[in-house]
Amino acid sequence: MSKNVRFWGLAALLLLISLMGTLVLAQDEPLVLQDFEGDAEIIEVYQVEGSIEAGVLSEVSTEGEWHTIGVVFSGAPVDVSSYGEFCFDINDSTAARSTVGVKLFDASGANQEKWTDHEGVGVNPKTATGEWVTMCLNLSAFTDIDLTTLEHVEFAMFAAGTYQFDNLIAQAATDDPAATPEATEEPINLEDMMLQLTTVQGFEAGEPFYENYQAEELALATDVVNSGSSSLMMTSPAGEWHAFGTNPEPRPFDASGYDVICFSVYDTTANNNGLADNSIGVRLFDTNLIDQEAWTDHVGAGDNPKTVTNEWVQMCINLDLYQNIDLTQVDKIQFSVYWAGTYYVDDVAFGKWVPKPAEGDLVQGFEAEDTYYAHYQAETSLSTEIFHSGASSLMATSSEGEWHSFGAYPEPRPFDASGYEKICFYFMDTTTNNNGLADNSVGVRIFDARLIDQEAWTDHVGAGDNPKTVTDEWVQMCINLDLYSNLDLTQVDKIEFSMYWAGTYYVDDVIFVPAAAE
Repeated sequence: MSKNVRFWGLAALLLLISLMGTLVLAQDEPLVLQDFEGDAEIIEVYQVEGSIEAGVLSEVSTEGEWHTIGVVFSGAPVDVSSYGEFCFDINDSTAARSTVGVKLFDASGANQEKWTDHEGVGVNPKTATGEWVTMCLNLSAFTDIDLTTLEHVEFAMFAAGTYQFDNLIAQAATDDPAATPEATEEPINLEDMMLQLTTVQGFEAGEPFYENYQAEELALATDVVNSGSSSLMMTSPAGEWHAFGTNPEPRPFDASGYDVICFSVYDTTANNNGLADNSIGVRLFDTNLIDQEAWTDHVGAGDNPKTVTNEWVQMCINLDLYQNIDLTQVDKIQFSVYWAGTYYVDDVAFGKWVPKPAEGDLVQGFEAEDTYYAHYQAETSLSTEIFHSGASSLMATSSEGEWHSFGAYPEPRPFDASGYEKICFYFMDTTTNNNGLADNSVGVRIFDARLIDQEAWTDHVGAGDNPKTVTDEWVQMCINLDLYSNLDLTQVDKIEFSMYWAGTYYVDDVIFVPAAAE
């Protein structure tokens, strides 16, 4: 073979390799389907007005539910069959934290819709108020359309508001981010928990109620009440399905830190084989007028009884079921029943599951002077206005500085804690230094009669599961005595509490919890 032939053969091979590399690179580049930088054909599908402003598609709707806008792709029809994902950017003006419906159309008119949280489309965030968020859907999920002739897309949103869309592209498939191993939470053992309820409507005055559907008589009743002096009575003589509601106080109510919504209901009907035996629908509305309903017997609602004829029954629904609304802005609470008749509702509340209070031997309840002392940057006294039980608590106040400590003497003194496993106490924190919250842990230093001391904090490893402090609320905290291995626990002489921030704190009901019997 001549040198010239070998040379040109090698050159051709190098050129082929170069072209292949170029093709691979080109395939990796995203395909811009619509960037709204020029003319774009907008399709106002349902309850929207659309426009292109500053290089983005704006969808505006002022009322109603479900809103859909579409846009034709540049150079349609386009072939996206060699790409892995359809992506877009969205900016949501509402507070709904929404998913997005994405309906793709091919040139024949065939279409298929997937939502950004559907199985198989990939992992997507929800929208964020006033922020651009990128969402991508696996094109392999769209099996009913011709991806070689993609023509346009429609975006569907539930809540009215303003939405902006930009950067519609097809791109190579990306690996979903490795799932962060989720902490495998133990199911709540309700035997060890109790509901801490915050009542938002007790129907004690005024007209905190409204009629929605076939609820012909609404009034406060004073003859049938669960607590207080009155309840809400709803009577309807005929028809099927009846709905009525109330407003929380304060309104709107921030229920984001709660686990359940609870209420008590008194059902006078007997349509189910001589029994009441009904479940109740509870619809929550937020200030964006977005609403969602769950029933007391729905899967995931929680274990609820049915109603009992002429008896008060408490029911609770897990707030996890209300994922479409803004629980920080609960504006209305609406009840639904099927049968006509008379019903009473009382004590509407939001609840948190909290550990049942530990029980043990009280060593200090701060019912007298000479039961406490100040140690560092704290002024101490008995408070007869704020206490957990009895007639008084220990109040510690400081106006400035960092680190503050104050203590209590056990009764009897010294106290033999050798047969106990925990020290517990109730603590109220009035500070708001942690982003507007109290949210503090508490240091507990124990002294024995030899003046040897050791400190542990409520959030230390091995202390036990403790909440942080909550502004202006009593919280019980416990520390395992195993952490005090340097002390003679048969001779506990002083118990001292430490806080970082200046402010006012209250302590009450210091107890030792006996070790569980083997």
